[in-house]
Amino acid sequence: MKQKDVVFYSEGDKVLGSIYYPDDYKEGEKRPVVIANSGWTGIKVVYPELFSRNLVKKGYICIGFDYRGFKPTEGIAKYTTLEREVEDICAAINFAKAQPEIDKDKIGLIGWGVGGAVCIECARREPTVKVVATLNSFVDGDRWMRMGMGNDKYHRALEMLEEDKMTRATTGDLVMRHPYVAYPNITESGDFYVDNTLKKINGGVDKIADGDAGESFPTAMSTAIADSFFRFNVEDALKRLKCGIFVGHGKYNELHDRIEADEAYKIANEPKELYFVEGKHNEWMFDEDPKFLELMNNLDNFFAKFLK
Repeated sequence: MKQKDVVFYSEGDKVLGSIYYPDDYKEGEKRPVVIANSGWTGIKVVYPELFSRNLVKKGYICIGFDYRGFKPTEGIAKYTTLEREVEDICAAINFAKAQPEIDKDKIGLIGWGVGGAVCIECARREPTVKVVATLNSFVDGDRWMRMGMGNDKYHRALEMLEEDKMTRATTGDLVMRHPYVAYPNITESGDFYVDNTLKKINGGVDKIADGDAGESFPTAMSTAIADSFFRFNVEDALKRLKCGIFVGHGKYNELHDRIEADEAYKIANEPKELYFVEGKHNEWMFDEDPKFLELMNNLDNFFAKFLK
């Protein structure tokens, strides 16, 4: 995989990303592009690069980047919301259209985790997007959070976030907390993510801590991101999509219940496809895992109808 580091801008902030090319790419060619987007971690070197390493082998150019608020991209440090990530991905779409090596009429999106819902909203906004994949994501953020937290934690989180909103508005304090404090109960998935995913992909936690990203994981974040989880809902966007949609989900996902995938598929217009992985959330997210490879083959078969 060939790689070129690039810069683009989202609402005036500098975003750092990379374009990934197939090894057989020749200068002067135009290829379809898939923009691969992170979940709430916002880190390019994890899943955006994992998706890109697979997809360039299938002939696509790929783009990945760090959301604003995650170093080395600019923005308010450790502050993001899903709405801001919509702006970041839409900026990446328009950056892609301006690149001479990219066929601007063949743009696809992949969103992992909460990034899947964000990509659905981006596909609604940007009519040049021909196909979108939402992977292990949600439709109704409030429903997802309540199901994942249980009633007690859910109501305590809402009370805390209400106080935090007033603090941000009256003092300018961004209110930094551990990111799992207002998040579904993910002891199993969260520990696995750090111990077995971040430590094994592209140098792992140490690279994220000491390299380009410049900080450890999971870093404290403003609770503004958690607040956006509760209000983000893509039911209307799904009804208005005019592109193909691929819904992929872990059948036994303990972080995002499969009802979210079922609902996304039910609401979306044709053309659409629903695919369940025989797994949970991310224990199969490795380059050579058969479940990951099967997901990507099915995704490619669907994407090819719109991009190749």
